[in-house]
Amino acid sequence: MSVTTTATTDSAPLTRETGTRLVEGWGALWNGDVALAEQILAPGFRLYFADDFGGTGSAATFGRDELTAFISANGHALTGLTFSADAAPLVDSERGEMACRWSESHADGGGDVVVKSGIDMFAVTDGRISAVWSLTGNRRFAV
Repeated sequence: MSVTTTATTDSAPLTRETGTRLVEGWGALWNGDVALAEQILAPGFRLYFADDFGGTGSAATFGRDELTAFISANGHALTGLTFSADAAPLVDSERGEMACRWSESHADGGGDVVVKSGIDMFAVTDGRISAVWSLTGNRRFAV
């Protein structure tokens, strides 16, 4: 997947189009395309988990390198992992923030499909994701 980002500055606020491209890149990153991290994540990026997520422990935070290592290690362990946004993000252009609802599915050790969903809230700086606050649920949102 090729993701193109547009710089977001005071003169070029975050748009829904830019937010959608970033969320698509975020999904591709979680699906294992860790090379996208440099392109879509700001250098000082931080990911904050609201709860224990797959062995991260409570109050865990990841920088860009920790996130790509985590995705690389866990993506291969989960058979058929797919991560996707459920809709275009909600974008607050003035604040440079956006939010999206997402879902994930993968096969567990017994061959059953596990489906989870959550909400990610993003801060965007200079056209790249600078922070994410993520809440994961143990089942899929009713859609």
